[in-house]
Amino acid sequence: MPLFRRPPASRASPTLRDWTPRIVDVLLRMPAWLRLGKTEARILAGYMDIQFVPAGIVFIRQDDPTHADGMMLLLDGEVSVEKSANQQADSLVVSIAQPGALLGEMGILNDAPRSASCVAYTDVVLALLTREALERLVSEFPPVAAKLALGIASRLAERLRSTSSKLSTLSQVTAAMHPTLDASTLAGGLKRNKARRQ
Repeated sequence: MPLFRRPPASRASPTLRDWTPRIVDVLLRMPAWLRLGKTEARILAGYMDIQFVPAGIVFIRQDDPTHADGMMLLLDGEVSVEKSANQQADSLVVSIAQPGALLGEMGILNDAPRSASCVAYTDVVLALLTREALERLVSEFPPVAAKLALGIASRLAERLRSTSSKLSTLSQVTAAMHPTLDASTLAGGLKRNKARRQ
């Protein structure tokens, strides 16, 4: 069964044109890091495809390199973003994404495997921008592509700052809970783990 599907034929199948106003509206309501005007949002919407995902379907799988070529804008529904330490571990729900969330934006920038899993918590409608579509956007509308790339980079930097802050807090909590562990011991362990992964 494909990860994404169109609605059953018995219902009128919405087209990209039907969803374009919604995509534009969601893009214009994005936080300040994505500074698109209405015309730019319409242009970007024209490069996206609409995808429907039924509730309960895992449509992005952590560590999976096969679907790492695009990003998605959540238009309707809720998505559980989950992360596990390894294949056997239970997943931890990192967040519940709401309409307006970008999913998989790192995948459009590089070929690395997905960093988290995304599960349709409810029936979901996504606007998908593939790397191929982004390359066409770069060629045909460079200023729009540049704004999008800067927006994605800004969002990733924001997440990195947040993660660094959380790691610092975790280090302090760990040190307080285990007086025999000091920050240098914890840092040494993190460096060894990083070296093993490389």
